Amino acid sequence: MTKTILLILAFSLPIGAYSQNGYLVLKKRNRPLRYFWKDSRITFQRNDGEWVHGIITGIHNDSFSLTREMIRYTLSGIDTTHYRGYKFSVKDVCALPTKKEMIVHDNNRVRVILGHEKFVWVRNGFIFQVASAGYIGLNVANDLIRNEPPFSKEKLKGLGIASAVFVMGTILHYCFYPHLRVGKKFHLEAIGISGS
Repeated sequence: MTKTILLILAFSLPIGAYSQNGYLVLKKRNRPLRYFWKDSRITFQRNDGEWVHGIITGIHNDSFSLTREMIRYTLSGIDTTHYRGYKFSVKDVCALPTKKEMIVHDNNRVRVILGHEKFVWVRNGFIFQVASAGYIGLNVANDLIRNEPPFSKEKLKGLGIASAVFVMGTILHYCFYPHLRVGKKFHLEAIGISGS
């Protein structure tokens, strides 16, 4: 009987020690999307716009501790440096990257770039800007080559529609934000277990 009790205690101690740290949860409205535990890697954008990448070393009631990780690419290989002792509040997190975005280490800085997202050029308005600018430029160039007035009454309707499409693409580009912005729709919570 004592061997069974000792065996149960031996297996439950690591579980209890692991759960003492708590966890971070990213929620979309009230539905959990992602969990971050102690020793998980996390990348987030601070309120000042800087991207931070590191390993979570501890989670408390409204904050978390982090060891920042910097990766340098050199001719001789990859050099990884860890900086310990950072502590961030949950309110410091402005945005998190989506799963389709790529994290790039460049000159001791972390950047998040668009990865393999579908229809990203449509969603950010770039395709509308390029198509309308090409249409306007081609029509004006053709009219100038033929010595015709480029802004005659017959052609103003087509140029006006192309200009409206360009403005729509510019508005889409201005409003496009590919990351998960913490705020109304997404929010991050730190669930700290008492005693951590």
